[in-house]
Amino acid sequence: MNQQQRSAPHDDLFKAIRLTGNWQVYSIPLDQLFSPNDTPLTTTQSLYNVPECAHLQTALYPDRPYWGNHLRKINEQAWIYHRTFQKPEGPYKRVRLRFEGVDYFAEVWVNDVFVGQHEGHFAPFDFDITAILDDLEAGDEVVITVRVTSPWDAPNPSGTYPSDHIVRHLVKGLYEHGEGVIPPNVNPLGIWRPVWLLLDQGISIDHMRIRTELNGHVDVRLRVHNSTSQPWQGQLQLQVSAHNHDGEGVTKHLDIEVPPSTHTIDHTLQIPDVRLWWPWDQGLPNLYQLDATLSNQDQAPTAHKRAKFGVRTVHLERTPQRFTYWINERPVYIRGISYIPSLYLSECTEATLSRDLALAKDANLNLLRVHVHVSPSELYDLCDEAGMLVWQDFELNWIHDSSLAFEQRARDLQHDMIGMLQNHASIMTWACHNEPTMVLMRRQNLEYHPDPALYADAQQQDPTRPVFICSGQIEEDWQRSGDSHSYYGAIWSSRYTDVYKHYPLINTEFGVETPAALETLRAYPDTWQRLDHLDEPTIDSIWAYQAVLTQYHVEHFRRLRSLSCAGYIHFWLADLVPQVGCGVLDAHRIPKGGYDALRRASQPLHIALEHDGRQPKALWIFNDTQQAYQDVTIRWQIKDQHGQTRHEGETSFYIQANASQEVMPVQWPIARRNCAEIRLSVHTADGDLLCENDYKRPFQPLKRPRGYPWKFNRYLGTKVFDRDDAPSLTNETVNPLVKLLPLRLREPLAELMLRQQLPLKFISWVAQVVDFVTGVKKTAPTQYKNRGAS
Repeated sequence: MNQQQRSAPHDDLFKAIRLTGNWQVYSIPLDQLFSPNDTPLTTTQSLYNVPECAHLQTALYPDRPYWGNHLRKINEQAWIYHRTFQKPEGPYKRVRLRFEGVDYFAEVWVNDVFVGQHEGHFAPFDFDITAILDDLEAGDEVVITVRVTSPWDAPNPSGTYPSDHIVRHLVKGLYEHGEGVIPPNVNPLGIWRPVWLLLDQGISIDHMRIRTELNGHVDVRLRVHNSTSQPWQGQLQLQVSAHNHDGEGVTKHLDIEVPPSTHTIDHTLQIPDVRLWWPWDQGLPNLYQLDATLSNQDQAPTAHKRAKFGVRTVHLERTPQRFTYWINERPVYIRGISYIPSLYLSECTEATLSRDLALAKDANLNLLRVHVHVSPSELYDLCDEAGMLVWQDFELNWIHDSSLAFEQRARDLQHDMIGMLQNHASIMTWACHNEPTMVLMRRQNLEYHPDPALYADAQQQDPTRPVFICSGQIEEDWQRSGDSHSYYGAIWSSRYTDVYKHYPLINTEFGVETPAALETLRAYPDTWQRLDHLDEPTIDSIWAYQAVLTQYHVEHFRRLRSLSCAGYIHFWLADLVPQVGCGVLDAHRIPKGGYDALRRASQPLHIALEHDGRQPKALWIFNDTQQAYQDVTIRWQIKDQHGQTRHEGETSFYIQANASQEVMPVQWPIARRNCAEIRLSVHTADGDLLCENDYKRPFQPLKRPRGYPWKFNRYLGTKVFDRDDAPSLTNETVNPLVKLLPLRLREPLAELMLRQQLPLKFISWVAQVVDFVTGVKKTAPTQYKNRGAS
């Protein structure tokens, strides 16, 4: 196989060889014990050549990667990856085999010797293979064999599709996420990031942790490993330099001794005249670079580690009445959106990630919620550079195994996530679990395992950031969470204006599913066969509904900044597949109706009308910038259905910096049926336009699309709106008592249950009673067994 010598990421003082070229891949039964000696490569019936960084679904079925049983069958097997390389020439004392990412379980052999295993799709891992290579001559062939699996969970006999028809046993968010996010037969599998040989002199800097204070203090912790049998003596140089600005840096030299094994080294640096990192709408995202270099007693560099970081602090002020995020001791209002860059992360490139980041920034958003997964490392680097905040979810979504064994697996992987990402200035919050109470009476994850342990671990590992034990419908638990998901006008109720009576502390999900553009749908036969009832006028009307729902929710949450709310996170930036989803962009990045509405409503300086869908209440100014505006003129104009002006006026106002303000209550002398359009604008004393806004028939709100949210297609795993032959999603329940109810009662009852607005203590008590009656144990044994090396 090809070998490519070049520097490994952030480390350029030892020899790194990237193993390029295809893998040879074949399948075996999932439950078959495996050893390379038992299944010679020459005896396999179907041998595939797979690119070095690709999920197997995209490699085997590049034209059909989204739907179908052919995808499900991939995960019903184990896949054996095989490649060779030549033993590299020295001099070196240690050789490690590093995998940047394998999805999901990996067991590794080198020259038929089992060297180790790993769980999790996102964390790099390595194995010391020095002893194996020491028995070979330079240029001899070395064989790598990797058994890769990402198995399906067993069906849950008492569950309901798509929320708990399975109980999840993988610490992985990117599978079985129904209702327009991840199709039902997609569970990515494969070696999807590069593989390296790392050659060194037995000493390495394996990890670097950086914490900063606003006065320029930089606390550095290094994890250094000495794989030799003798103490290593030399010098450590720590050098901080400006990365994207012209500020000063600092350099320190320390004489050190590292005994055999792994050790930590702590030191504090002081940056003079420090430049702070800010989100893009608050200032400049100033970054520094820290280089840590170990040099031996002959002054020869031996090991090196590099990391970029920003000097900034983040704090979430939490009370039962109000949440406020503080960045660098300044209140910052969150205008965010949820994001997964691709259904298969192996398809992400720096160019595609940059494109999406630009689309989010163009929509005036200052935060990405990296939803239920860890993204490729390039995304976090780009967010650091762009000044885009990141809310980082862990890999748990909906209902998981509640055993202690699963809890430990999850804790290990969350520790890996925080350790990998904590130097990124852009990351401002960790969230341990998304919607663990998606099913109202299933609370074992939240109340027993694994969520309390994950929350405690995250707080201990990184006390510099806020931690949420979970997201969604846990507003009463404001100390550990306190956020809300609000799907009024979507899956919760028929009117989007119902959110008017909701006062969240922070909202981390809202939105509505809409179809992709007609040209996108028609390009995929699997989609078009099931969505061909959606003509262009129908799609336009659904997009219009997404637009008004989005605008109404955003302006409602921004108004609540003055009372309680720290911000909002829309669900979702871009659909992962070309069908029906919550994205304001479709999978081809064609803007839907919600994108422009989100962009306009999220302007840092914005004027809005408060109304409840029936009558006007007040005019508001939202200013998330640090600039105040004196003597501005606010104007309004109301037109009837014939385009005639029925009422207009203006007033002077002082706009405060970084605040939401009520300008004035309004009681306009015009009947709601004659209010066809309202135009608002803000002008400087010189007459320059600062911002503007408009509303079409605000007191005659659009109705929720026909057939939504209950008409459903199981093959696509998504809503299909008003299709005659589509069943109701409420038919997916296995509870015979529920099925006795007529459909016209069952659907509104389901919407009521999804809102989960009963008192938390009552829900918890009822859930405990249900657990007792049904015999559910707090520490139910895990159903998953990984069968690998014999």
